[in-house]
Amino acid sequence: MLRVERRVATAAAIASQGIGGARKERTRQRPRACWLGVPATMMKFLLMVNKQGQTRLAQYFDFKSIEERSALEAEIIRKCLSRTEMQCSFMEHRGLKVVYRRYASLYFIVGFEEGEENELGMLEFIHALVETLDKYFENVCELDIMFNLERAHFIVDEMVMNGCIVDTNKLSVLKPVALLDRIKA
Repeated sequence: MLRVERRVATAAAIASQGIGGARKERTRQRPRACWLGVPATMMKFLLMVNKQGQTRLAQYFDFKSIEERSALEAEIIRKCLSRTEMQCSFMEHRGLKVVYRRYASLYFIVGFEEGEENELGMLEFIHALVETLDKYFENVCELDIMFNLERAHFIVDEMVMNGCIVDTNKLSVLKPVALLDRIKA
C-alpha cells in the first residue's frame, strides 16, 4: 500500500513540474499551426491554366489586388508554358517557390514561400487534387472546370483551408460535395 501511495505522489509531482522535471519556459517560437496543431503548409495561390495561358481557376490565400494578381499570373503562366517537359517542375519567382504539373490540357500551379515547404509534397498535393477532381467529374477536363467552377472551388476549399492543406482523402473531400449535389437535385 505504501508503494502505491509513493508512486502516486511521485507521478503527481512530476506532472506538476512538467515533463522532464523542472518546469521550462518556452522561448522558442512554435511553427505556424493551421488546424489541430498540425504545422502549416502555407500556399499563396493555386492556379489551373490551359495550354493557351487562359486561367480557368485561380484561388489566392493572401490578399493581392487585382492588378497584382493579373501581373503575377501572367508572369508565372508565361514561365510555366515556356518550359519544356525535360525541365524540372519547380522554379523560383519573386521570393516564391512555384510547383506546377501538366495534366492533359491543364497546368496546375501552386505557389508558396521559398524554403518553407517541401516541393515534392506540393507535387503530391497537386496529384491528389487531380485525382479528386477526376473521381468527381469522371475524367476531368478543362470544360468540366469551366462549367462547374463553383464545384471545383468547393473541392479545393475542402482540401485547403487558408492556404493550409487539411485533407487529401478523396472520399472525405467528396462527401460534402455529394451532399450538396443531393440537396440541389
